[in-house]
Amino acid sequence: MIDVKNLRKSYQTQDKTVEILKGINIHVNPGDFMIIMGESGSGKTTFLNCVSGFDTIDEGSIEIGGTKLNEIKGKALEQLRLHQFGFIFQDNYLIDNLTILENVAITRLQYDAKAYEKAMELLKKVHIDHLKDNYPSQVSGGEKQRCAIARALVNEPKILFADEPTAALDRQTADEIMNILSELNKQGQTILMVTHSPRIAAYGTRMVFVESGVFECDEAFSGDDLEANYQRVMEITER
Repeated sequence: MIDVKNLRKSYQTQDKTVEILKGINIHVNPGDFMIIMGESGSGKTTFLNCVSGFDTIDEGSIEIGGTKLNEIKGKALEQLRLHQFGFIFQDNYLIDNLTILENVAITRLQYDAKAYEKAMELLKKVHIDHLKDNYPSQVSGGEKQRCAIARALVNEPKILFADEPTAALDRQTADEIMNILSELNKQGQTILMVTHSPRIAAYGTRMVFVESGVFECDEAFSGDDLEANYQRVMEITER
C-alpha cells in the first residue's frame, strides 16, 4: 500500500542544514496499524508529514497505491488527500460554530447529497450520535476527539494518519479512543500513528522506532495482549 524508498528530508536553519530523515525505507501493508515512536526531534512527525503529503521531500520516493506522492502537486495532491487520506491530530480542530454532525459532514458535502447520512453513521460508530446537535463547546475533550475520528473517516479514506491523538486526554479517555481506533483497524482500516506513549503504542499491530532520522527497529505485535505488547515496547525503547 505504501512504499517508501530512500526518504531524505532536511531543514535549513540560520547557519546550517539539519538532516531530519536519513534514507528511510519501509513498506506499509494494507490493514497495518503502524505505531511510530521516537524521542522528540527524532523525525517521527516529519516522517508522518512527508508520507501524508503535508511536507515535501528532498530525495527518495513515496508510492501510495501506485501513485508517486512526490510527483504530484496542486489539485491532484488535494484530491488524493481528500479522498484517500484521513487525519487526526492532538488538537481536534473542530469548527466552533458548526454542530458535531456538521463538523463531520462538511468535507463530504462538496460532492455527496447524502453526506449527513454518512456522518450520522460514523457518529454512531464512535458512540456520540446523541450529541449530533451539540456544538464543540458543549461536549468533552474525549467527545471532541471522537468527532474528529468520525470526520477523518467521512470520505472513506484508505489510510488514517494520526499524530499524538491521545496526548491531551486523560488515561481513561485515551484508552476509549484507542479502543475505537483498534476496532477500526480490525475492520480493515490502515492506520499510521505517532505517539510518545509506550502504553498507547501497545494498541498497534506493528511499531517502528525512529532514532536520529532512521528506523532502528520494525517490530510486529501478535494478538490483542496489550500487556505483552507494552512490555515489548518498553524493551525496545529502553535499549
